[in-house]
Amino acid sequence: QWVEAGSGSVGKYYVEVIGCDGLPNLDFDVTGRNKSDPFVCLVYEDCIVNTDVINDCLSPRWMPWSQRAFVFNVMHPSSQIYIGIFDHDDFMGPTNQHDRIGRVVLNPTNFRPNTNYT
Repeated sequence: QWVEAGSGSVGKYYVEVIGCDGLPNLDFDVTGRNKSDPFVCLVYEDCIVNTDVINDCLSPRWMPWSQRAFVFNVMHPSSQIYIGIFDHDDFMGPTNQHDRIGRVVLNPTNFRPNTNYT
């Protein structure tokens, strides 16, 4: 199921989050069984979307039935896509934020039409 986001009318970018490998464990407990609970946040122009959270996994894979596929409606073709991966925390500390794991910025001006990138 593709989630549509954004208010642009110039075009569309299709982004599908498949997985991550070798994430650090940011959840620690005395048993050693608790692991990071990753989710991906994508920011593009006037919208923010998130994948589903995958509990206790350091190499998550988002299955086709999960929230992982997004269609961004483009206002400006040169706007960048910001992608961050976070460790979901039910009990956030004083900063009230999920733990940051990593990030990347995609510059669509480098994309070629009708091309799939993995």
